[in-house]
Amino acid sequence: MAKTAHIKVDGIPDGFQELNFVINDVVLNYVVGPDNGLPLLLIPGQMESWQGYKLVLPELSKKFHVFVPDLRGHGKSTWTPGHYSYNICGNDLKHFIREVIRKTTLVAGLSSGGVLAIWLAANAPEDVLAVIAEDPPIFSSIWPRIQDEKLMARNFELAVNILGKPGNRDLEGYFSESGIPAEGKSELLKIPPFIVKMIFFIIRLNRTLRPNNPYDIPFLPFNMRAGIKFLSEYDTDFSRATLDGDLSKDFLPEETLKRVGCPMLLLRVKASRHETWGIMGAIDDDDLERIISLVGDLQYVEISGAHEVHMTLPQTYTDEIEKFVNDLRAGINCRTLTWANLSTNEK
Repeated sequence: MAKTAHIKVDGIPDGFQELNFVINDVVLNYVVGPDNGLPLLLIPGQMESWQGYKLVLPELSKKFHVFVPDLRGHGKSTWTPGHYSYNICGNDLKHFIREVIRKTTLVAGLSSGGVLAIWLAANAPEDVLAVIAEDPPIFSSIWPRIQDEKLMARNFELAVNILGKPGNRDLEGYFSESGIPAEGKSELLKIPPFIVKMIFFIIRLNRTLRPNNPYDIPFLPFNMRAGIKFLSEYDTDFSRATLDGDLSKDFLPEETLKRVGCPMLLLRVKASRHETWGIMGAIDDDDLERIISLVGDLQYVEISGAHEVHMTLPQTYTDEIEKFVNDLRAGINCRTLTWANLSTNEK
C-alpha cells in the first residue's frame, strides 16, 4: 500500500479512466479501472466523491474491475435539489450496474453509500453478488430518529446553514463551528480559532502557489485534504434531505435488511453514546444487534478509528474485502452463483 502522504487528491490513478453515464438527464461521473477480476462497485458516502477511494484503488484494481461513481449532487455529477432519496439514488446505481458494468457485481459503500449498497442487495438482488457495508447509519440517520441524534443532526445543519449559503463556500466558518462532545460535558469541544486560521492561511497560500493542486495542502493527511474538496463541491441539499426525511422517504430499514439474500460483510466502527449529543458514530450496540438479527448471511468486523475506514485505514479495508471474497470463493453459495467456481477474471 502506497504511503498516503504521497497520494494526491487531484488526478486520476494509473490505469483508470474518468467517464460519464446519463440516466433521465442526470449525468453521473465515474472512474473505472482495468478489468482484472470480479466487478466491484464502490459507493462513496454523503459529502464524498470518487477521490475518497484513491488510497485503495491501486490495490483493489489488481484483483477486481473497479467502478466508482460520484452520486448525484456530488463531484462532477448533476445536482438535483429536491430529488435526493435512497430510492432515487438506488435506482441510479441499479441502472449503472445494468448499463455500464453489465455483470453481477460485488457492491461496497461507505455510510449512506453503505445504505445504498444494502438497498441494491434488497431491490436488485439479481445484480448483486455480495455486499460490503462500511459503517452504514441504516437506523441512526433515518428520520425521525436523526432528530434525536443531536451531534449527527448538528453536523448536517452546519453544512446546510453555513456551506449552503449563496456565494463562496465558507469552509473556515464551517470548521470553526464544528466540534466533538467531551465525556460528562454538554458543550462541544471546538477547534481553537488560531488553529483554524492557521490551517486556512496555509490552504489559501497553497492555492496561490499551486493552483493546479488546490487541495493537496502540505502537512495535512489525505482524509482532510480530500474532505476539503468534498465540502467545497457537493450539493448541501443532500444534507437537508437527510435532516428533513426526504432521503429516507419510503425507505424501511428493517424490511430492506430482511430482503438481503446474498452474503454481507459489515465493517462497523465502534460507536458510543453521549448523554446530551446521542450517537458518536453510525451504529450503536442496539443497532448492531438489530442488523445481526435481520440479515441471514452476515459477517461483521469491528474496527477502531474513524468512520471512513477506506481513507484512514486503507490496508485494513482492502485486507477485509479480500478476506471476505476469498472466504466466499472457498465454498459459500450466493443464490445460484457458486463462488468456488468464480475465477479472478470471470463470473
